[in-house]
Amino acid sequence: MKNFIELLSNTLQDHADTLDAALLDEIRTMSGDLERNLVAARDENRNLRIAVIGQMKAGKSSFLNAAFFGRDLLPKADTPMTAALTKIVYAPQAKAEVEFYSADDWAGIERRAHDYDRQYAEEERRLMDAQAPQRSMSPFAKPQTPRKPSAEEVIRRLPMATTASRELVNKARQQGLNPSDYLGKKHTLDSVASAADLAQAMHDYVGSHGRFTAITKMSVLYVDDPRLEGLEIIDTPGFNDPVVSRGQITRGFLGQTDVVFLLSNMGQFLTASDMSVLREQLPEAGIDDKAVFLIGSQRDLALRQDRDIAHSASKQPDDRRAAAMIHLLDNKLGKLAGQTLDTQINQPGMDDKTRRILGAVKKNKPRFISSWAWMIAEKFDHLSEDDRYHLDELERATGYKFSPDTLRHLSNIPALRDEILAQRQRKIELITSKENILINGAFDGIKNRLNRMMEELIKRSERIRSNNISELEKAEHDIISRMHGGRRKIEDVFDQQFVKTSQNFALLKTEARKEAQKYQKVNVVREKTTESYQVDTSWFGGLFGHDWETRYRDVVTVYASAQDAIEKLEQFAIRAGASLQKSIIDCVDLDRLRREVSQASMSLFDTSDANFDAELMLSEVNKSLRRLTIPNIDFGKNDYCTEIVRAFGSDRVSEDQIDALKKAQREAMKIILTDLEGEMERKITTIGKSLESTGKTLVENMLSDIQKSLTELRNQIADKEQSLLRIDRAQACLVDQLVKLDTSAAAPA
Repeated sequence: MKNFIELLSNTLQDHADTLDAALLDEIRTMSGDLERNLVAARDENRNLRIAVIGQMKAGKSSFLNAAFFGRDLLPKADTPMTAALTKIVYAPQAKAEVEFYSADDWAGIERRAHDYDRQYAEEERRLMDAQAPQRSMSPFAKPQTPRKPSAEEVIRRLPMATTASRELVNKARQQGLNPSDYLGKKHTLDSVASAADLAQAMHDYVGSHGRFTAITKMSVLYVDDPRLEGLEIIDTPGFNDPVVSRGQITRGFLGQTDVVFLLSNMGQFLTASDMSVLREQLPEAGIDDKAVFLIGSQRDLALRQDRDIAHSASKQPDDRRAAAMIHLLDNKLGKLAGQTLDTQINQPGMDDKTRRILGAVKKNKPRFISSWAWMIAEKFDHLSEDDRYHLDELERATGYKFSPDTLRHLSNIPALRDEILAQRQRKIELITSKENILINGAFDGIKNRLNRMMEELIKRSERIRSNNISELEKAEHDIISRMHGGRRKIEDVFDQQFVKTSQNFALLKTEARKEAQKYQKVNVVREKTTESYQVDTSWFGGLFGHDWETRYRDVVTVYASAQDAIEKLEQFAIRAGASLQKSIIDCVDLDRLRREVSQASMSLFDTSDANFDAELMLSEVNKSLRRLTIPNIDFGKNDYCTEIVRAFGSDRVSEDQIDALKKAQREAMKIILTDLEGEMERKITTIGKSLESTGKTLVENMLSDIQKSLTELRNQIADKEQSLLRIDRAQACLVDQLVKLDTSAAAPA
């Protein structure tokens, strides 16, 4: 297509002195635009983006290690706080890039770490007050001191951002690290021979005791595995990221993904924590456009724990027994997944965002895997004591002797890996579709201009044959006189357009404030968990010894998401910018303005006069009106979320901070609206000046264009034979190009 348009442009250039210069320039511009758009479309969709999400211990890294690397390339972080986002892409030479926290990120982490002791003491006091025994009325009762809660009980109640920040600061201190030496920087690890060496090289940055683990924000692994070509895999950290900027990176990647895999442990399938992963990691925008797959991990443990399945399959011959067990297991797990999803979707109080995301998850049948089974099969003859023990337990529970092949079948890794790789086809289809739209649009635009060139040549040929020089000079004098006399009538068209523009912008301001109300909302989530506590049930206040009884109670945690607040602001800013641009285009309807100016111009003449060439006049007016343009907008370049990021370092905001989050969001929304209205005022002023200037100069420009055209026509009449010959050749060229255009359009892109 590109070669065809270049050839067409070059061919038409041979007749540039005969063809309409403006239309010829438009074809050249379209050629360049098509090339840039095709490059942008291919670059934008160069890789299929796949994200793997799930809570800690769900097996995300194990799944990716088994599916793609056959080794422990991706390290398993100890806690959600040390788990950095990892992007995996193909490259001929293996290497890694590591990005550290920024100075602002680390300042927020240190601030929350310093607040740990105060929050710990407050939560400890609250627990002791809640567990304090009632005062006994017995005269034999001794004063009782409330049982001091364990550190685990207290920490469980602390905001995750607080415990996370303390952990990161402590890890940095243990390594003797001065974070300020590295903050805001990147390290490149390019002295690795292959992907096999990446795991060791990355240990210092993401390993349990890595020197830089505490300050690593994200990493990119370039793996020399051709199977990854065309793919971009995102291994996300655990949910509830304590650093908003890191959470924004995660959401930013997830917002651009094409396929999402949610891993959930079959031992605790689709728990409230999994719901939190979905709600707090996945941005709502674009979720329905993605393929979302639910993956149940640890399929081997589910099989070990279900003796009924092993018993039912035991009636099958040995060569079909493993397949029977897996078939029965998947049927059972599939029904469980469906029931669990329905229960979650229909649960009273479920927030709308999670319900919509779960609806997207439900569209695809769940898959079940065992990364452990795959890795065991790969190193079957060299198992560690721990791996041998777990394999023995699996065989004892099922009464079946597994081989490497049956373990691979149990793992389901090959089938799921093939499915992931097959997702590339979705991207190919998307790219092809976009390219076809761009190419077809270019073909239609070029064909339209070639036909307009042809019409213009036919009319010019008729004018050359039918006009004489004296008549043209008389027409030119009449046109100049009438256009000068009707200048005010044409300028009035521009004045009326400016009034309409001002009215439309005033309406947009009102609509923007109404629209802001929809986004100015912080979703509050209530999450119920069960916790244990101790009660003193001894007689006489423990006179003869204390007897502690463990009891359970429901604890409702109320929180909001800073990430949700940020996402709503970003969505509103994007929507507001798009609405502003659309309003500019709509309120300055160039096609309508051109029609009205043309009508005003033509009304100055007696169109019933047989000597008046209306086609010539209209053609020249339209040439001048093509120069009319509207300004672009600069709205939306500011970061409106800075204050929220600075004030709320945790994705989760506790109940006592929700009002502060709402206030911060309102303040940010005010800034957006102020910027929006300021940009509107600037555009009204710019458009007003443009319309006023164009209205005042249009008549002179049109007269200049008309005089130039009439002069050219007089010269062509004076050299009538050669002029008609050049037109005939140009027409023949256009006919030839139109035929080639139709042929090329019918051929594959």
